[in-house]
Amino acid sequence: MSHSLHRYGPVESLRGDYCIYARAAKGVNRGEGVGDKLRKILAIYTSSGVVNFGSSHGGKSFSNGLEAEEYAKTLDDSYGIIATFDDRESVKKVLTKAGEANTGISIVVSGLIDEVVKVAHECGLKPHTATLSLGIFGHTEKLPEDDVLEMVTMCGHSLVSTGLIKDVIAKVKAGKLSPEDAALIASKPCTCGIFNTSRCAKKFREILERESERAD
Repeated sequence: MSHSLHRYGPVESLRGDYCIYARAAKGVNRGEGVGDKLRKILAIYTSSGVVNFGSSHGGKSFSNGLEAEEYAKTLDDSYGIIATFDDRESVKKVLTKAGEANTGISIVVSGLIDEVVKVAHECGLKPHTATLSLGIFGHTEKLPEDDVLEMVTMCGHSLVSTGLIKDVIAKVKAGKLSPEDAALIASKPCTCGIFNTSRCAKKFREILERESERAD
C-alpha cells in the first residue's frame, strides 16, 4: 500500500501521524468469513484511540459521520479497512491486539520508518517489508506552500484540494472556524479515512499562533 506514503511535513509533525491498513488477499483469505475478521480488527481500532477511518464505498469517514456500528455491517462484502492514529502508543496497542487476535489478515503500518520499526519490535514483531517515499522531484516551485502541502498530502487520492485548504485557512485566520471544525471540513473529501484530523487541527492552531506572533 502506498497512497499514504507521501505525507509531507517536519519530523515532529509526522510523529503524530500513522495509518494502519488491514487487507485480505485475493485468492488467499478474501471471501466468506472475512467480514467477521475485519469486524474484529475494526473493534481493535476503535478501542485503541483511533482518529479516523472510512469507507470509499460508503462515501464518508468516521470524522464526518460514519459510525463504527454502521460500518461493521458492511464488512462482509469488503476486503480491508483503514484507520488513522495520532500517536505511537495507539499503534502499539493495535499491533499487540491484532497479534493476539491472529485473524490472518495482513497489517500494514504507514508512518516514519524509524518509529514504525521500533513499535513493531516493542510488540515482538519483525517487519516483513518496507516501502519508502523518496520525496518530491521535478518542478517543486509549482507546489503550494508548506502549510497547504502538509494538509493536502494527508489524502493519498488527492481529493483534498489546494483551493479547499486555502479557503479553510483563511476562515480560521478570520475567526470564522475553529481549528477543530476546520479540520473536519478539510477531511470531508477523503472518504477512505486516512486524513488525520488531529494533526490537521494542530496545524491550524500553529498557523493561528504564527499570526498572533506577527501581530505582536
